[in-house]
Amino acid sequence: MSIKEKKEELRSRLLNLRAGLPEPDYQKASENITARLQTLPEFKSSRTVHCYVSMNSRREVDTHALLRWMLASNKRVVVPVTDIETTELRHVELHSFESLQRNEWGVLEPANGREVQPDELDFVIVPMVGADLERNRIGYGKGFYDRFLANTEAPSAGLCFEECIVESIPTEPYDVKVAAVVTERRVIR
Repeated sequence: MSIKEKKEELRSRLLNLRAGLPEPDYQKASENITARLQTLPEFKSSRTVHCYVSMNSRREVDTHALLRWMLASNKRVVVPVTDIETTELRHVELHSFESLQRNEWGVLEPANGREVQPDELDFVIVPMVGADLERNRIGYGKGFYDRFLANTEAPSAGLCFEECIVESIPTEPYDVKVAAVVTERRVIR
């Protein structure tokens, strides 16, 4: 079995596991993960934070309350806008959670806003389907975050449910590790 096939099998298994999380467990774990994230020194000291807007219907770790909190605090918030044609992420400053609109895939994105360059970022919060103890991540398989993380020196933390931590994730040369993986139980560094 190729690495790509192994990743696909693992991704499918983890997405099914995540989809099966009961709503109260999903919400409680998400709250605990984002609370733990907020204790990280590199998050606390960051001024400009890039954070994904969670697709809660897909059971990504919920970042909606975190985004609202950062907007109300002294953080400059930047969120991704997906460009499917170029397979790149653009990074747009967010001023209000209410200004987010669903794109054609149902993902909340800013309709407009100032584009921010990766070198302006102090910290990056990364979505993931799963991770291992070496901080390798598995996403949806399109490489958007691998390309993005390869172009920024900002420290990164991936948010992941403890049940989606696996022994080992098959990797390829272009895969980029995160600096930390935050679960509801621990921080993996």
